[in-house]
Amino acid sequence: MKMDRKRLILLHIIVWALLVAGNLLRSFFTDISWHVSFCYSLLIELGYTLVSAACFYLSYLWVAPVLVIRRKYVQAFLYTIITFAITVFVRFALEFWVFKPMFHFDNYFGRIPGMSSYLSNIFYFYIPSYFIYGLMCFFVAHWFNSQQRQQDLQQQRLHAELAFLRSQVNPHFLFNTINDIYSLAYQGSPLTADALLKLSVILRYMLRGGIEEFMPLNREVDYIDNVIELQKIACKGNAHIIFIKEGVIGEQPIGSLLFIAFIENAFKHGVLDDPATAVNIYLHADNSTITFSMRNKISEAMEDETPGIGLNNVRRRLELLYPGRHTLAISDADGYFAVELFIETTI
Repeated sequence: MKMDRKRLILLHIIVWALLVAGNLLRSFFTDISWHVSFCYSLLIELGYTLVSAACFYLSYLWVAPVLVIRRKYVQAFLYTIITFAITVFVRFALEFWVFKPMFHFDNYFGRIPGMSSYLSNIFYFYIPSYFIYGLMCFFVAHWFNSQQRQQDLQQQRLHAELAFLRSQVNPHFLFNTINDIYSLAYQGSPLTADALLKLSVILRYMLRGGIEEFMPLNREVDYIDNVIELQKIACKGNAHIIFIKEGVIGEQPIGSLLFIAFIENAFKHGVLDDPATAVNIYLHADNSTITFSMRNKISEAMEDETPGIGLNNVRRRLELLYPGRHTLAISDADGYFAVELFIETTI
């Protein structure tokens, strides 16, 4: 999660306040003049903190972006020289134009430092510390933000891919169902109204399931029940489908429209009108796992056909939703198509 601007500013204020407080506390034990005037010591400490902050933020906001992001090393070097010059000027102005005439504070105890010693003192004090701290802070913040952007992009790609895969689950079933209901209506069947009602319930769930990555398991099971009942109506009662549910079928989340591709595959490629080879669907769930299995006889007219994109979509969705937390076995041996799916729903 990215740190918002207000929190970042507050963090900087806290760090500088702690730095000032630490230096004041150190002065309390080492400098007897501190006891004379707290305000005097605080103002001096704030002045030197201003110099440190100038060096830090010139490095953090000015030099580091050129060095780390734009990678213009000559320009970064020139900015470093300018940063050092500004730091020297700010410290010189505070020490000789503010502290000494206004507060009678002399950091050099009456001596007049030579220019070379003055510059070297500032260089060795600020460059290895606050200037480097600025570079390090920017580098860490830039790395953190880059990682966060990568995660955000990956998450967006994941959502987009899942939405695309979900959108491909149901068109075949939907078109066939509409044709079946049209046939019922054309024949004047009394089952037409019930079929239309179930189709509306299914479409409403599909619309929501096409948006949500996860749905409550009990809603998913109700959806499957309606699909099966609609298939039976379309087959005029000649579809033999057994759906057994065991365990806890509650509000535990499951990938939306996850099982329907297997069931649609059975409707499309399986033998539905023979009670001896009924389509068997089994679902068992508890609070942490879900087991789904299905077995159907393959229609002789479909034995040479390969499964459609629906099953490949399910494999891909399982990889995205439950990486390392699922096993899927699909077989079509001895004239039967079988699915065994196990999901760990908790991380």
